[in-house]
Amino acid sequence: MLSLTQHFAFAGAALTGQSNTTGVACHFQIQSIQVAQALANLEQVPQQGWKTVTLPDDWETRWKNYTGTAWYKIKWQYQCDQENQPVALLIERINIAGAVYSNNELLWKDKSLIEPLSRSWNMPRYWVLPATSIQNQQNEILVRVVGVASQHSGLGKIKFGQAEDIANQQDQLVFERRTLFFINIIITFVVGTTGFTIWLFRRQEKAFGWFGLTSFLWVLFAYNIISTIPIPFTDSILTARLNLVFLVGYTYCLCLFAWRFANRNYPYLERLLLLTSTIAIAALLLTPINYLEPSLSSVFFYSGMVFIFNCLFFQWIAFKRRKMDILLLAFIFLIYLLIIVHDFYSMIHHLDQTLYWTPLAAPITSLAISFILAYRISQNVGRIEKFNQTLEETIEKVTFDLEQSLDKKYQLEIDNMRLQERLNLSHELHDGLGGSIVRSMIILDHSEHIEKQQVISMFKLLRNDLRQVIDSGSSAGAKIPESPVMWVAPLRHRFIQIFEEMEIESTWIFAEKWKHKPLALICLTFSRVAEEALTNIVKHSHATDVEVSLVEDERQQLVLTIQDNGIGFEVDQVQAGLHVGLQSMQVRVKRIGGNFEIHSQQGFTVIRAIVPLKDKTE
Repeated sequence: MLSLTQHFAFAGAALTGQSNTTGVACHFQIQSIQVAQALANLEQVPQQGWKTVTLPDDWETRWKNYTGTAWYKIKWQYQCDQENQPVALLIERINIAGAVYSNNELLWKDKSLIEPLSRSWNMPRYWVLPATSIQNQQNEILVRVVGVASQHSGLGKIKFGQAEDIANQQDQLVFERRTLFFINIIITFVVGTTGFTIWLFRRQEKAFGWFGLTSFLWVLFAYNIISTIPIPFTDSILTARLNLVFLVGYTYCLCLFAWRFANRNYPYLERLLLLTSTIAIAALLLTPINYLEPSLSSVFFYSGMVFIFNCLFFQWIAFKRRKMDILLLAFIFLIYLLIIVHDFYSMIHHLDQTLYWTPLAAPITSLAISFILAYRISQNVGRIEKFNQTLEETIEKVTFDLEQSLDKKYQLEIDNMRLQERLNLSHELHDGLGGSIVRSMIILDHSEHIEKQQVISMFKLLRNDLRQVIDSGSSAGAKIPESPVMWVAPLRHRFIQIFEEMEIESTWIFAEKWKHKPLALICLTFSRVAEEALTNIVKHSHATDVEVSLVEDERQQLVLTIQDNGIGFEVDQVQAGLHVGLQSMQVRVKRIGGNFEIHSQQGFTVIRAIVPLKDKTE
């Protein structure tokens, strides 16, 4: 990021000069300097119309809106005690292009003297004059200058001297007026590319995006001023228009960069700035050539005022924010203001020996941006370290809380397992041992004479059922029956005797072998469901016919069906009454992922348990 005074420095560079004599033994004296407009034949030196001028000369002061060619005639005298001493001529600038003759001999000319013109406006040049062409008395230098209206066309100061002295002066001028500015452009481009790259990878850093755009526009503006090659497909007038377009864009982007850098938005001010910048650019591009000079001056003045306003306004922003990086940028803007004052003063007072400070703006900016980036990186690293520390502390706390939660969860799981074991035991006692007790009671109730051996058989049956309840407390060790017939055999044996005593006809429908072998838990669940259902039939149904079937349907579902022709019951009322046996059957079937269905009416009741099978080969 650079200051606007670089443009003033370029203009002021043409106003500097030194004495007319150098060395000890040789003396050089300029006798007269005259200028005249060229004739129809541009290459022919005019014979009349000459006017005396002083250098540097801007022909805009006498020939308003003149575009064309002018000839400058410099008569000078040379005296030297030593013969054949090298004599050199230095011309600080030719605006815009030209050719140089010494005593009617061509010394040099620009590559192009027609549009698009070569541009020698900021190029100091010197030539060693041929000793054979120099006269001891009066000599003449003719400079043909091709200029354009509104571009301050004319001729800069000239100097005569010994070749070594002039060469040193020319090197010094080139360094101050061109080399420093090239360094300025290179540094600006590199720093701007860095900022733009930061924005590309981190789009929320909008300030660096505006900074990159600001730097690129300044590079275009500065390069166009010191370049001797015109922009392709343009003439000198269009180049001048475009150059100030770059300048207006630069000042606009600079303001946006500064405000975004301070995390500030000024909607009304930004809209006003955009509107005035757009008007300024439109004026540059659309103003007719006869009115171009005031238009260029007005836009240049506008850009300078916007730049100064931003430098001052940012001081107030920095005072309100009071952050290190913002204060540093505010200090840089103060330096720019100091540079503007110094370079304007040097230009206005024609301080030829004073070095313009504008080229130093780029190194200062580079150091400032580097410091700002380092500061922000340091701040971000500090935030990351603090975040890591907080994260570590949070993880430790969460880990401790999680351990406590896991301990509580583990204790709850133990308690839940105990409750589940008690619930399972109650279901097993009800469905298994309870059913056996009910069967024994029914047998005793229907037998008028009971023998000792029958009582012993009942107790043995109760003992076996109790042992089965204990053994089946976990299904992990249970065995899968070899076939459906083997699965139903114990159940059929228990109930067939009761059915015969109660004169109940029973039908048992079972396949000879499994299509898909079920899990042991399914077999145990179906056994308990069948026991509870058959016990309920014996106790409550008054049925005369019972059918029990176990089949596998086409959807690989194992279906247990128990139906009777008893008196039936109201399913909803029984479920609402929380019938223990019915609830036990439902819970068991749903626990293994099955469906439990009940349908009952007078003369027909069916209970069905359906469980999907999973092939072990899957």
